Amino acid sequence: MVISKQVVWESLSRFVKPSLLAETAAQLPSGLPVPPQWVAILQAQQASGRLEASAGWHDFSEQLPNLATFFNKQARPLLLLAEVDRAVSLLYPFTAGGELYLYRGHPPLTAAPERFQSVWPRIPQQFRDFYTTVHNGWTFLSANSMGPLPVADWAYLSEDRFDIDDATAAAMPVDIGKVITVFHNGGGDYLCLDLSAPDGVATGLIWWHDDPGHPEVVNFWAALDAWIGVFFEDVDSIPARALA
Repeated sequence: MVISKQVVWESLSRFVKPSLLAETAAQLPSGLPVPPQWVAILQAQQASGRLEASAGWHDFSEQLPNLATFFNKQARPLLLLAEVDRAVSLLYPFTAGGELYLYRGHPPLTAAPERFQSVWPRIPQQFRDFYTTVHNGWTFLSANSMGPLPVADWAYLSEDRFDIDDATAAAMPVDIGKVITVFHNGGGDYLCLDLSAPDGVATGLIWWHDDPGHPEVVNFWAALDAWIGVFFEDVDSIPARALA
């Protein structure tokens, strides 16, 4: 399918209230709070006719090779979305099996999130760097899943929403009050960071909703890349060109 701004706008209207879609910096209204690095991206892609945000991901290409493959296959320029409340985000439009999908990236953090400030130094350095230099969350717009969650959506496994009873928690090999969910796969399962190691960097853990008492210890970056890569296997290969 041809990805046009009109097609994207119509798709967006099912999930958010858009007020603007900008493909170039010249289309940004005065006073809109757009991060300067995003303005530079829009300027660069206007000049080149292809997606330029991938440059911001280069520092993570070794840990996330599936993302590098995605950028090589889908070289569409990004669109800046402004909603009616003036919240801005970057949209990554692409097709898989001829169907349109949208990833959304929120503005990078300017400081450690207040709720997680005390444990922020224990989050893997490059994961923190992603949130402060690329996006504070990068997920499917339709479901807020299949990518690193915005920090506002991080949660501890001890919170009521995970419905882990006291008996199950006591038998688990981790302290659920020290496990943070940072990625949702859309099916009820979460990739987590386990802060249990004393004074150490958080490690990877998968919490399976259908087997809540037996979380799986994993290599965090490998699991992150694998979960993102599940969907990208079906991404259509499209040559670079501007949106219609």
